[in-house]
Amino acid sequence: MSNDYSTVKKAQGLEDPAQANAKQVIDYLKKNRNFFVDNADLLAEMSLPHESGKAISLLERQVSILRDRGIEARQKLNNLLQNARNNDHLFDTTRNLVLSLLRSRDITEIVNYTQDQLSDEANVDACELILVDRPGLQVAASVRLESTQTLKERFSDVYRLKRTHCGAMGQEQIEYLFPESKKSIRSTALCPIVDGSEVLALLVLGNQAESYFNVNLDTLFLDFIGRVVGAILHRELTNPQ
Repeated sequence: MSNDYSTVKKAQGLEDPAQANAKQVIDYLKKNRNFFVDNADLLAEMSLPHESGKAISLLERQVSILRDRGIEARQKLNNLLQNARNNDHLFDTTRNLVLSLLRSRDITEIVNYTQDQLSDEANVDACELILVDRPGLQVAASVRLESTQTLKERFSDVYRLKRTHCGAMGQEQIEYLFPESKKSIRSTALCPIVDGSEVLALLVLGNQAESYFNVNLDTLFLDFIGRVVGAILHRELTNPQ
């Protein structure tokens, strides 16, 4: 051999190679990348335990590690690309909804535009926009109205936190939210339509999968929609045409 364990001993200043700890060996090998090139017979004698119990060579282990890292890198890239596609889709949905709302002429159209746009989403199996009733409110008979007291009693957390709440619900609540739905809704997203600190309406989305709308779901998109619809709805409520 042109190099042997005495090289390690000399380089590390150790009296006995057995005293070399793992970090010292790692540091040495990092600084001497050709160590195993110059000591091919030593490399051939080395083996590592495999998950299957079979011993493999150091080279096979290196190839395995590089392959696993390549798979992990591809997965990360795929996740980034999927997130980019999702963000593009959310942007398109938000843009189309905002443009529709800006063209609305009254409260009934605000409700209809919002429900129509969001009902077209692939993961939305049911959509309801429930307006808070108030004196003098004039809307079409198709627009659903509920009192503030009723909504507060049924959805106190949404009123208290003023942000979207996601999760599974009991059958009674689901039937209350989606009385016309022919689909079996098992999870919901409750988005308060707010202007300042006032809740003007409640936007409700439903999905047939129990785990789709869950507590870990990012609600930034829905919270933004709640604010946008709230601002335009407030305009119509304070300046009726």
